[in-house]
Amino acid sequence: MEVETLAEGDDSLEPKMLDGTPFVPRTPMGEMMSAPPEGGSFPTLEAVHKSVLAYCTSVGYAIVIGRSKKTVPGLKKVLFVCDRAGKPPSRVSPEFRKRKTSSRKCDCQFGFFAIEQRTQWTIRYRPDPQHLQHNHGPSESPLLHPAARKLDSKMVAAVKALKENGEPAKTTPRERAAADSSTGVSVNETLEILQNENPHVPLLPRDIYNARAAINRNPQKVATGLAENRPAIYSKPHPTAEERIRADLRKELAKAREEFDKFKEDKQKEVDELKKKLVEKDQIIERFEMFIDICNQRVMVQRERLGGPEGAGNNGT
Repeated sequence: MEVETLAEGDDSLEPKMLDGTPFVPRTPMGEMMSAPPEGGSFPTLEAVHKSVLAYCTSVGYAIVIGRSKKTVPGLKKVLFVCDRAGKPPSRVSPEFRKRKTSSRKCDCQFGFFAIEQRTQWTIRYRPDPQHLQHNHGPSESPLLHPAARKLDSKMVAAVKALKENGEPAKTTPRERAAADSSTGVSVNETLEILQNENPHVPLLPRDIYNARAAINRNPQKVATGLAENRPAIYSKPHPTAEERIRADLRKELAKAREEFDKFKEDKQKEVDELKKKLVEKDQIIERFEMFIDICNQRVMVQRERLGGPEGAGNNGT
């Protein structure tokens, strides 16, 4: 289950808000504004999404799901696009505007596909190279991207537990006002706890408020989603039986691949150890042969001495 901020006006975040967060940016996983590596093997679409989002946010942008369709065999083809794709909405005059809003959209054409195959998901680039280029520069922080600020099932469960059962440490009136209950932990404290456990996940206080609001709106649905560890419970429908079977089979296949890769790695280590021992034995044999050669040379020198003029004179007498 994932909870995400849907607002677009995050370019207006104040620098002090960004500086005050305990979020730890990832080390860039590639060149700035580059696309994730093509190919790969993933058991589920969620695994693809998590992997490419981590890559993209580390190099200056974020991605969202643009559209999806089923191919002829009934498998899915999902388009990931830059979160700044699309044209900005038509502006509303200030006198009719009900709240302050802004848009991050700038008609960026960047995008790539996640292709569902029978045994895995994989990443494929679009045919036109222009779709691998952005029409804007890198962002200052992943915190500016609502698509990057996601709470997974475990984090939502932690928000719920801290709100209901946590022991607060509210020392100021503002902290006491931020707490939603007499026994729960405040939003800022919850954010700090989650951020310490997940330092590379960008989060803001509004994301904790959104998670709490989602829990309050439909606690039974949240509980069911947590029990099933189902992603994006608030926006995605239940998978069909066929999709569940495919996902389970891909997970089992991915697990088997990991075990096979580990087996290969262990066997390779054994082979490397045997090769190392053979090299050591060859070195020992080489040193022994050198020792034998030295001994033979000394024997030859001694024979020459005994067979010299003095040795010949002694034999004549």
